[in-house]
Amino acid sequence: MAQVAKTWLRVLAPMLVSVGGLLTLRLLGPDFIDQRYIADLLSPLGKAAPLAYIAFLAVRPLTLLPGQLLTAVGGMMFGTLAATLYSLTGSFLSAMLLFALARKLGTRPMKRLAGGKYPALVRAAKRHDFLFSLMACINPLCPTDVMLVAAAASGARFWPTVAGVMLGTIPGTFLTAQFGSGLAQGRTVMTAVSAAGLVVSLVLGVIVGRRFYKELTEEPEPSSPESDARDDTTVPNLAGSTMPSSPPKSSGVPATW
Repeated sequence: MAQVAKTWLRVLAPMLVSVGGLLTLRLLGPDFIDQRYIADLLSPLGKAAPLAYIAFLAVRPLTLLPGQLLTAVGGMMFGTLAATLYSLTGSFLSAMLLFALARKLGTRPMKRLAGGKYPALVRAAKRHDFLFSLMACINPLCPTDVMLVAAAASGARFWPTVAGVMLGTIPGTFLTAQFGSGLAQGRTVMTAVSAAGLVVSLVLGVIVGRRFYKELTEEPEPSSPESDARDDTTVPNLAGSTMPSSPPKSSGVPATW
């Protein structure tokens, strides 16, 4: 029971910290987290503001900052739809960056990071590149950046892997951007619904993602030498039964009919 509680705390902690921090900041400084005030701050940048936001998201993995927090901030600055579009664009660029770095650095860093799980990760990434990256995004127990690097280092195809990342990112990105936008506009209902949606998506992601991810990384059952030997010494006949592959030695007694 304690282990289950620790697992769920690990899943929900990043989101709770991000959401709690933004809510606290909204309560303590309502004028600061206001969409109009933020728009006025960004007005000197003009059309360069979205480009700067996308560029920062593109290099986000190198900063080790959580993408969910930055997406919520984007919702405050640009609104739900615009922030979703900008965040997805930044996610695509960051995926390209991670893919290129992983291919250049090779497999040695991932072997050290993944340890004994590395062979299973490599096998799953090669065979199920799209589904592997999709499940890595849906399941919050799996660090998406690490899984993407593992896929790239193992030789997974670029487009199916990135497509899985983008598809798995869409629901959480939209809900997070909507939460930030509702918070900046002072829409309590919109903020509460978005926060509840994030919690539900995380729970469903754990339930669905763990099952599929376990199936993907499950080791195939090796065939036993005894079964191989039996297969080599028997061949099927027309009736479906087995018979020796070589006729028995004659005992010297003539057969009777």
